[in-house]
Amino acid sequence: MLSLILPTFNESENLPELLPKIRSALSSVPHEIIVVDDDSPDSTWKVAQELSQQLGDVHVIRRIGRRGLSSAVIEGFLAAKGDVLAVMDADGQHDTELLGKLHAAVQQQGGIAIGSRYVAGGSVGAWDERRYMLSRIATRMALSLCAVKAKDPMSGFFAIDRKAFEEVLPRLNPKGFKILLDLLVHVPKTTHVTELPFTFATRKHGESKLSRRVQLEFLEYLYDVSLGNWIPLTFVKYCIVGALGVGVHLTAYLFLSAFFSHGLPLTLMGFSLALLGAIETAIIFNFWLNNLWTFAHAKLQGFALIPGFLKYNFACVFGALANYAVSTYLFSHGIGEIVSVIIGASAGIIWNYTMSRMFAWKNA
Repeated sequence: MLSLILPTFNESENLPELLPKIRSALSSVPHEIIVVDDDSPDSTWKVAQELSQQLGDVHVIRRIGRRGLSSAVIEGFLAAKGDVLAVMDADGQHDTELLGKLHAAVQQQGGIAIGSRYVAGGSVGAWDERRYMLSRIATRMALSLCAVKAKDPMSGFFAIDRKAFEEVLPRLNPKGFKILLDLLVHVPKTTHVTELPFTFATRKHGESKLSRRVQLEFLEYLYDVSLGNWIPLTFVKYCIVGALGVGVHLTAYLFLSAFFSHGLPLTLMGFSLALLGAIETAIIFNFWLNNLWTFAHAKLQGFALIPGFLKYNFACVFGALANYAVSTYLFSHGIGEIVSVIIGASAGIIWNYTMSRMFAWKNA
């Protein structure tokens, strides 16, 4: 039996056209279709539920508070009954007529069968030169990490033997949008891969999900797989935010020191007040950006932001004390104020990172 997963987000206009095509293409193949929707604002899940009543072999999973293509596919695979698991986009850009061949390839040879744009007979369709070049660059970057090579490791159209999926499941990364790449990175090197050509069609309805955020997540994934075991990605992101925070800290200090000096040489009291104000300004900035980016997978929202912010302030207390102590010590011993502020702001970042994960973003 073939279990086909359709991860969706705002695809309500495409599903009524796509599902009948899938049923027609799989008329001779025992199958089920599982729509996994990330609570689309356009009510894709509702459209899918209505279609399931008409078609019978369509099941719908509506995910509340969970987002991401890879995690949606994994959740769909886990809910599936088939011995062959497949996934395709719900935007009509993948060739439904290839589904039967992908299923047959996995049944006959096991492993993974990929709908490929880059083997002989395949095509990216109407892509412009820029998108084609970006795709080829991303493909080359991805291939360097794959345990099993394929010409199109970034394809979102493939089938896999259930046993192969279950074997690799504990090692998969649910973040991101390229589940096939993650599979090719983690499957045994002996895994058989078949690539079948198809032409990437043009989307009829809705908008492409290939945003800058998705591209950034791809780069983050590459780092996570290659270097993440030695230096966690969240720590790298935390350091980047910290570096930006130093800039915010310095800017706030310059503004406040000018306010407290009144055009005269800055006293230790004025320096201290300006420094404390700059520290809290940087803490506010760092909390906002860390919540938005560094710990996006454990993002605090709504009322949870208030206790989260208070916990973050508490977590940063010792880092802030180190910042204050180092800065005032250097300044009081004749070191220039700017140098003192920068050195002080750089102190305690590892402490702050550790404490932030323990208190503010426990689920990160």
